[in-house]
Amino acid sequence: MNEALLEQYFANRVTADEAKQVLAWFDTEAGQSYLVRRLNNQFSNADWHAPPTIPAPDADQMLSTIRHRLAAASTEHRPVIRRINWLRQPMQWAAIFVGSLLLATAAFFGYRQLYPADLFQQTAFGKTTRFTLSDGSLVTLNGNSSLRYAPHWKSGQTREVWLNGEGFFQVTHKSNHERFIVHLPNKLNVEVLGTQFNVLARESRAKVVLNTGKIQLDVGNPRQNKLVMKPGDLIYTDVKTKEYYRKRVDAAAQSAWQTGKLKFEGTSLQEVAQMLKDTYGATVLIADPDLQRQTLSGTIPNQSMQTILNGLSTVFDLRITQQKNRIIIQRTNLSQHE
Repeated sequence: MNEALLEQYFANRVTADEAKQVLAWFDTEAGQSYLVRRLNNQFSNADWHAPPTIPAPDADQMLSTIRHRLAAASTEHRPVIRRINWLRQPMQWAAIFVGSLLLATAAFFGYRQLYPADLFQQTAFGKTTRFTLSDGSLVTLNGNSSLRYAPHWKSGQTREVWLNGEGFFQVTHKSNHERFIVHLPNKLNVEVLGTQFNVLARESRAKVVLNTGKIQLDVGNPRQNKLVMKPGDLIYTDVKTKEYYRKRVDAAAQSAWQTGKLKFEGTSLQEVAQMLKDTYGATVLIADPDLQRQTLSGTIPNQSMQTILNGLSTVFDLRITQQKNRIIIQRTNLSQHE
């Protein structure tokens, strides 16, 4: 989960789709651990001023209390807004200091009662997973990625999923021509009928590559027409700079990661470093600006980060030093003398 998005959520500066994405992540083991850790950090903060006769709250106990109160409110069929009445209880003083964090926590459990059917798939750094949606569409998620989706869609209903990270989609065409929309965290949407394509959505940037079929990309600007893509098209967009470009590529090479290979076609070493950070959580240092711009073309295995590093070192004649998750890439002595 993107830390910047979490901070935006707690500051109440996210869209409805972004809020749903965060809330769905809170429903995972990692999300629950994050909430407990954040509560504990808040309670141990130097600015925390609990009454001297009352011990600082326990995060696990508080989350459990919230769950029980929300369950009781649901049983009594109270309106959703009543589900945070625990703020008026003796814990009110705690809410004053924890503020939006506890409100967000309560909102999360209320959300899970309103949207209990959402499913969530998430991959760890360096891991991939493949699964089938209820409409028969196949999804392969790359490392450090997640997808939220409904367990089923009714006939005539738009099929919508929410992606954060990188995924390859093989979308099933339906007889009623129901749309299939992939929502990205940077306010971009990919709309298809039946096709195969690769999507990379990290922070403010996104890259969409069409393998077969036809899709259109909504860049989130009402003044900009939707971009219609043909097989072999790559569209890269940067939400912050509001810039994008289109180029022709080998679409199969762009999605080769799901077959255990990485195929480079004039890929800069800086782009490779960014991929290692996104997919494996590594910190990559390339001090030489010229080396950062050096382009690579070739194929190497990607069963693990170590096999990628070995492949880069051997195939492209680089000196790579690794200290845990910190990687330094340099020219070899031979390259430096050329």
